Amino acid sequence: MELTELFETENISLEFSANNKDEAIKKLSELICKNRDFINPAKVYEILMEREELGSTGIGNEVAIPHGKIDFNHKIVGAIALSRQGVEFEAIDKKPVKIFFALLTGSDSTNLHLKVLAKISRLLMDENFRNAILNVKSKDELKTLLKNR
Repeated sequence: MELTELFETENISLEFSANNKDEAIKKLSELICKNRDFINPAKVYEILMEREELGSTGIGNEVAIPHGKIDFNHKIVGAIALSRQGVEFEAIDKKPVKIFFALLTGSDSTNLHLKVLAKISRLLMDENFRNAILNVKSKDELKTLLKNR
């Protein structure tokens, strides 16, 4: 599955800001639900926070991948948010997070869920790729960058 299929333009924010992890999860929940009437931001918030209680999805290197499973008829949906100033997110390296990839998968899509998480994690391990993401000027540029991966 191409990553660009998961992230509609409406579900990308290049000017994301939040004061803390809780606020970031709330805003990511709203972003992931934008133009998707089949999911509720309050429910998404609840699911993402349940996952965060198991351990931070802030994986280090200014990256977080909040994710969870939900009972719906879609395999997977996502949102991307870039924070120029960074958000305190309790990341494993204690650094503020600037790149967020939020994902929701259907309850019965465990394999897809793991494959997409692994693909995103691998891409974001590359410092050049992270820098390229942080320097995009438009949502289209970001989608092109993802498409070429």
